[in-house]
Amino acid sequence: MGIGREIGEQVRHWVGSGELINLPPQALANRLIDAAGPSRRLHGPLQDLGRQPLFLQLLQQQQPATALANLQALTSELTETYSPLVLTELVQLMEAAIGIAEPLNTSIHSGSPPVGDSMSITHHFFAKLWRLVKTLRPLAPGLAFGAVSSLVLAWVGLELDRLMFEPLNWSAGFVLLLLLVSIHLLTSRLLKPWRTAVLLDRASSVDPRQVWKWVTAPWLHASNKEALLNTVVLGILLFNTPLPLREVMLRYSLTGLACLALAVQTSRWCHIKQVWGGASGVVASLLSMDSVLSLLRWQKQGFEMGPLQIPVWVLLWIWVAIQITWTIPRRHGGNPAKPWHRGLSSCWFWGLGIGASWGIAIWLLGLAK
Repeated sequence: MGIGREIGEQVRHWVGSGELINLPPQALANRLIDAAGPSRRLHGPLQDLGRQPLFLQLLQQQQPATALANLQALTSELTETYSPLVLTELVQLMEAAIGIAEPLNTSIHSGSPPVGDSMSITHHFFAKLWRLVKTLRPLAPGLAFGAVSSLVLAWVGLELDRLMFEPLNWSAGFVLLLLLVSIHLLTSRLLKPWRTAVLLDRASSVDPRQVWKWVTAPWLHASNKEALLNTVVLGILLFNTPLPLREVMLRYSLTGLACLALAVQTSRWCHIKQVWGGASGVVASLLSMDSVLSLLRWQKQGFEMGPLQIPVWVLLWIWVAIQITWTIPRRHGGNPAKPWHRGLSSCWFWGLGIGASWGIAIWLLGLAK
């Protein structure tokens, strides 16, 4: 699925929510350009498309036959102006806007499968599953780059541990905290504009030229208060970890990458704008895993903070409550997304699921042994 079809799905969401009612053509064109993000090659065509009266009729049309006729007429008109590559993106945008998922197979799937025809039903199921898998295709370059970069970071951690930190007797958890604090202080004071530029958003997540953001995003926080909270909790969890720096770096990178992928894909399905960065997914997974293991093993697990002994589930509850307070009421640029959509599109939400799943897997492996 290209950027054209993704913009079309956003337009379809606007139509369904009634946001385009009585919207001036220029305002619609501006919305299309904003949805395109860094794809500047489409800015001019989208400006023209948003002002097309036939395009406005297409979006307002309720009859499928008339909508298809308008689509064909508008496609013929655009063919005389734009190159095949740009035309393909615009056609995919219009098809997605009126709800055509697979234009090449409409004749095959136009009718319902016969009752009792198990082969047709099975084919229909796998066709839907394949369409779902194809929605992940734009994220593939970023995921591949992030996965390979995690291996590189693990190697860097191995060498730094051998050359510097083992002689100093520094734990891997302390080194990780020192690295996160140093990066945040450096980018919040000396390189403040650069910090915003390396965070991940919906547009950059599908841009092959910005795949490096999948690597940098987990290491930088968008706000000082979130950086402080996550650093404190990571200090409680990992300060005295026996794991080597190579393992800590690898697990941090891969967990952050997995949370990013799930949050980005959810935001694309929910059609909301979001910016991702920081260690929230990693912190959530660690807290969730420890809480699940404590529950399944029926063992009291906690952390000492001076005279206090805090159970892990209490720390989890406090941390999640703070994240909900920060995430749910927030409006990103006036985006009328539902509160639970913003929660589902957050890294910390998916970190909870990943940590719980990992904790159950560890418990089952222990039972098997």
